[in-house]
Amino acid sequence: MEKIKILFLTADPSDSARLRLGQELRDIRERLQLSKQRDRFSLEPRESVRPEDITQAIFDVEPQIIHFSGHGMSTGEICFENSSGRTQPIPPAALANLFKLVANQVNCVILNACHSKIQAEAIAEHIPFVIGMNQSIGDEAAIIFSIGFYKALGAGRSIEDAYKFACLEIQLQGIPEHLTPVFYGKRTEVLPKKPYFNVESFITKDDLRSDKGIDYSNLRALLKAGRWREADEATLNAMLQVTRRKKYGYLDCEHIQKLPHTDLHTIDTLWIKYSQGRFGFSVQKKIYLAFCDKANRVNMYYEDEAWKKFGDAIGWRVNEKWIWHSEASFDISVPQGHLPIVFPKITEPLDQASLVAGLSGYYSVLSGCSVPKDVFYTSPYSFALLRHSGF
Repeated sequence: MEKIKILFLTADPSDSARLRLGQELRDIRERLQLSKQRDRFSLEPRESVRPEDITQAIFDVEPQIIHFSGHGMSTGEICFENSSGRTQPIPPAALANLFKLVANQVNCVILNACHSKIQAEAIAEHIPFVIGMNQSIGDEAAIIFSIGFYKALGAGRSIEDAYKFACLEIQLQGIPEHLTPVFYGKRTEVLPKKPYFNVESFITKDDLRSDKGIDYSNLRALLKAGRWREADEATLNAMLQVTRRKKYGYLDCEHIQKLPHTDLHTIDTLWIKYSQGRFGFSVQKKIYLAFCDKANRVNMYYEDEAWKKFGDAIGWRVNEKWIWHSEASFDISVPQGHLPIVFPKITEPLDQASLVAGLSGYYSVLSGCSVPKDVFYTSPYSFALLRHSGF
């Protein structure tokens, strides 16, 4: 079983107020060792860290979580140590650029240091989950926060839940600093009760199985690099290859139903993992079903109003108009469920009209009503795909 690696960095310069960093490290290690998920974590400490030690520690440990405990300045700098053990501040832009380079590996950064909110905001441009402090924080509150965070994480809770439990631990102790930690992350927008990002999301070993001998390593590489547009195209190409439809450029309803469960699971799992739960076919399906009447959810019947609300929620409809594929966004900041789109590679208007006409009949059978043609602007066969029993 591959472990979730936590790189615990500390710096306590000799010219600053002394902190109980050793106690914090001991308490975190103890909480993880006592947790239900204790076999899933590896805690790797590095103490008295100098700026040049940071990248070396990341190269050596290859962590998914990086935790820094120490001092911060009111101007946003995080304080490390120089060769003499005195304060060596690092500005927010420098650390943000560092985390930009390791964004494909690191999922969470905790800055348990005073005034680290400015730094956390800069890092959050590149890392999915970041925690900082919006003002100075006392030693006791900082330690309690760390204990609470890893206690919850070790219990299998999500990153955001662990942050909330950690703040609660401070409040339970009667310390008026429970609002000091701040969280930056990709929250679930439509289904907040079922966060996709939890302990399982850290595991780096991927299942790339295919019933048709498809190599999904390229799709994984594109998703890992955040190259969403290319990954979207690679997804369509893989599905066309599975169904031997490459020369047609799209999947009809008959071939959608023939897509192997194994391949769909592989594709969907990769999208969910490398987008931290934001993208994937099963994500889209959950969002659509959230808007459906309860009676239609079991067999996923088509509902025109639910489909429109679905389009609005994931950004496929703007100002009550369905967007064309050329208007889609391929960025991690788009609404949850926006990707994948896998728009057919059909550019001729007559061919597109023919495809729309054919699929309109399919929707009409499902819903018992005519379906507006603009439903197909973004993805003509997306409903049939999401209705696949593989999800």
